[in-house]
Amino acid sequence: MVDLISEMDKKVGKYSLGMKQKLGIAQVIMEKPDIMIFDEPFNGVDDVSVNKIKEIIKKQKENGKLIIITSHIKEDIEHLCDIVYKMNDGEIIKT
Repeated sequence: MVDLISEMDKKVGKYSLGMKQKLGIAQVIMEKPDIMIFDEPFNGVDDVSVNKIKEIIKKQKENGKLIIITSHIKEDIEHLCDIVYKMNDGEIIKT
């Protein structure tokens, strides 16, 4: 799902930041939790992978999973989330 098949013989220590991000997402999905927390899931990931990750998140959401995402990219949050909270000077504000 995250396009790491071609890299499966490479040691994780040699992975780029984007590859490590995709590996982390794959690990979460494999565990099949009811709640998934993603911290900056698009950080260091190329545009094609960003779109794939967004589709993965949407599919998990459609399958009834609760998805929590932290991101400084407002457009990604507004596009993917039903409820958005913003932090301002240490306070959480519902938007």
